[in-house]
Amino acid sequence: MDASNQTPVKLHWRKYIHRTESRGGVVISVGFTEGLTMYQEVIHDLVANGYSVYVQDHRGQGFSTRLAPGTIGHIHHFENFILDLDAFIQQVHKERGAKAKPLYGFAHSMGGAIMAGAIERQGAASPLRAVSLFTPMFEPVTASDLTSFFGRTLQAWCHRGASAVQLPEGIATRRAGGSEFEAQRDAFLQSKDQSKNDLSTSVPRLRQHMKSREAVCQAKPHCGHTDARVSGPSLQWGLQACNASAEIRGIAARQVAVPVLVFSGGQDTIVRNEAQAEFCAQVNTAMAGRCTGWRIPESRHALHLEKDAWRNLALDTTLKYFDAAAKSKN
Repeated sequence: MDASNQTPVKLHWRKYIHRTESRGGVVISVGFTEGLTMYQEVIHDLVANGYSVYVQDHRGQGFSTRLAPGTIGHIHHFENFILDLDAFIQQVHKERGAKAKPLYGFAHSMGGAIMAGAIERQGAASPLRAVSLFTPMFEPVTASDLTSFFGRTLQAWCHRGASAVQLPEGIATRRAGGSEFEAQRDAFLQSKDQSKNDLSTSVPRLRQHMKSREAVCQAKPHCGHTDARVSGPSLQWGLQACNASAEIRGIAARQVAVPVLVFSGGQDTIVRNEAQAEFCAQVNTAMAGRCTGWRIPESRHALHLEKDAWRNLALDTTLKYFDAAAKSKN
């Protein structure tokens, strides 16, 4: 159910079970505007390395129920994201059974904030052995020009946590930025230089990512929405993102009881690296060394879509981190 108006919400999820799973399972939490169709390369790589994979589309995007008209990305309460993921992790853990190999978390951007919120909520009872966060959204960048007075003021407002106030529905679902999916897609595809973007230096992966966002859900009984097209946040999403990310990177992070690996992109213009460092510092206040930061200077925001040199470095480091966490519990 959606906490704002009690309308039913159908969450779409899939599992990719390795026939001879050798290293464990991974729960993926995707980023804003994304869905599981956009993580097929990541899923393939994880399965190829001996993992089973479980992924759920967040409410309001992917093949899950939409909460706003058109292709606007919207949420009434960010806490709903966290509750959804927590429930999904618990479901996967129960399904795998007590004798199963370890379960891990993998997340990107908004999904990283949601994953962090989930393990904060779970505390020492978390079913996850370790978590890897790719450029997590612990503070979104709210203004493109941070040298102007308006830009600095807007970012400072977001940094302080904005407000959890609920806007009237007619205002809440208005687009805060960006454009409808089709306009965004066409602008990218018609660009003379597609390498000029905020997400990745890998144009081939970006093209595939854009194509995957046009995917249509074929398993209709399990679909909350017919396609995966989402583009741009609502005003309410913006308020909730600023408020929730400030809480998640704050003292609540001291409740994290599992090892966390946090990747930052040196060229990231979507989320603030400083906020990721704040999160790690809070986690390490409770237990020194529990959170490890790893900065990749050349990477933009979508590290999982970057060129092989940086994407594979992050993925290989993640798998080694998971292996080390598994051994530490033996």
